[in-house]
Amino acid sequence: MEDSEMVKQVLVHQRMGSFEDIVRKYSGMVFSKALGIVKDEELAKEISQQTFIKAYTRLGSWSGKGTLGAWLSSIALHLALNHLDKARRRRTQALEHDFPDTPYSDEHEEKLLQMEAAVNALPEQDRQIIRLHYYKGVKTDDIARQLNLSQANVLVRLHRIREHLKSTIKAQDHDR
Repeated sequence: MEDSEMVKQVLVHQRMGSFEDIVRKYSGMVFSKALGIVKDEELAKEISQQTFIKAYTRLGSWSGKGTLGAWLSSIALHLALNHLDKARRRRTQALEHDFPDTPYSDEHEEKLLQMEAAVNALPEQDRQIIRLHYYKGVKTDDIARQLNLSQANVLVRLHRIREHLKSTIKAQDHDR
């Protein structure tokens, strides 16, 4: 059945089976679009569901020009980008909350350089764990999968790495 006919069946004849056909036909494409943007399967599933809910409530606004798949893909794209933007703003607000009155200073810059040097001096896998977790915001279970480790191992290593970095920075400060 053509996209326009399925939409007509839903809008005019109130046939929910036709909307289920739309979901079946396009769910893989919508999921792939969301996953390509958010890089998280569970989140991509959630965005896919939101896409079809939004599409159902706005089905009458589909112009019928182009494919229904392109329209659904556009909805998924916007929902995924909105999610990433909200997540970025939450991280920024959290950082501002953690460091509300930390103005730029030479001392602060020196601490950052010390930390970067200490991170660069770590063994390669420890550097990867730190960069994935803190620089890229990757969750520990995802790090474990990427590095072929257990999540418990990643958590323990993160703790040990942080302690090592603290002691390294403290020793550098003491030597001055």
